[in-house]
Amino acid sequence: MKRTVKSISILPAYGLRAAVALAGAALLSFGLSTAARADDLAVWDDQTYEGQSAVIEQLNKEFEAAHPGVTIKRTARTFDDMKLTLKLAVSAGDGPVITKVNQGAGDMGAMVKEGLLLPVDDYIKQYGWDKLQSDSVLARDRWEDGKFGVGKTYGISGLGEIVGLFYNKKILADAGVALPQTFEELLADLDKLKEKGVPPFMMGSAKQHLALHMIGAIDQAHIDASNRAELDDLIYGRGGSWNTKGNIESAKLVQQWAQGGYFFPGYEGISGDDAVQLFISGQGAFLISGTWYFGDMQHNPDIGFMAIPAPKGVSKPMSVGGVDLAWAITSLAKTKPTQDLAGAYIDYMVSEKAAETWANAGYLPATSLAADAKPKLTPLLTSGIEMWKTLNANDALGHYPDWSSPTMLKTIDDNTPLLLSGNITPEAFVDAMDKDYQAYLKDKK
Repeated sequence: MKRTVKSISILPAYGLRAAVALAGAALLSFGLSTAARADDLAVWDDQTYEGQSAVIEQLNKEFEAAHPGVTIKRTARTFDDMKLTLKLAVSAGDGPVITKVNQGAGDMGAMVKEGLLLPVDDYIKQYGWDKLQSDSVLARDRWEDGKFGVGKTYGISGLGEIVGLFYNKKILADAGVALPQTFEELLADLDKLKEKGVPPFMMGSAKQHLALHMIGAIDQAHIDASNRAELDDLIYGRGGSWNTKGNIESAKLVQQWAQGGYFFPGYEGISGDDAVQLFISGQGAFLISGTWYFGDMQHNPDIGFMAIPAPKGVSKPMSVGGVDLAWAITSLAKTKPTQDLAGAYIDYMVSEKAAETWANAGYLPATSLAADAKPKLTPLLTSGIEMWKTLNANDALGHYPDWSSPTMLKTIDDNTPLLLSGNITPEAFVDAMDKDYQAYLKDKK
């Protein structure tokens, strides 16, 4: 069972980072060391999975070793805990100087509006982050006057994320089921598995967001990247409606699976994280979730990963995903030396060195690996990197639906159990999403 880390402090201090030996860096280095000795550097992150936490601890130690006098006080919180506590803690003045923050209106957008985050555009220029990650990826951390995707940049992420289809090769082979190449073949495979008494999908809906990712992933796999403008407009708050045929059909299909015995028995009482552990142990043929589970999944060599198969006629299907929560600097970084220290910390977290460390641990970095990097890639990560390249080349990297309004995640979470249990129709589920979104658009005016 995976360990969940709630609060971690890391306290050693070491020598100076060689990379600071750039033009003009002597003055900056002096400012950083002075600030660090005066105060601890409070950092919040959401890397609570055991493998992820080990990487963060290693990177923190390396950063401290490169900066004399720096003391990192780390607090790790789950995604849901972060949403509940971050804005309140920063507002109260006892939160982090550096934090991970969920992109989207309810988190980053709200904090920018209240002046709780500082723009990082100067550090993008100073460190060349725009050379490490594409502008379309960086745009997911931009806000201006309540508008998403434009204006100043308030963060940058260290990990790429793709929601795709995990599959168990042994279970499929034992059931005589071939790996699906189209969405139509996937549907046929699910029927064959169910007929043989094999749970087609591992699912857990008691906590976390497996059902949300399933609905979004099915819908976006049906969208060709050439037709992505409608989805982009929804996510970036430019208008439109969630009430589309595609969204309704996706919700209807997932409801049919839930009602028709296509999910692991008792899924209603299983959390998303526990469902993943059951899948790793060999339960269920398929699971729809994201690359953030690569570190856990690699422990079962029978598990593979692929994009949700597209239906016939869709040549460049979109995939839900993007990047993990962004590293950001809060308004609690009161002085320029503290802000610069925070910028240096974030730079290390998105560096090529950090990318190689993440890759060695089995996770998908958002920053491209250096040309001379030689990480030990797992089969899962090899698949993820190839998918990441393809999605970026096709401009097919999709979005998380809950980014579209401050309250959309709660709306989806409140209504998903009702959808899966058959207590509301797919039309009512999508209508709840659209009512939330239209209210948000009205409030923005």
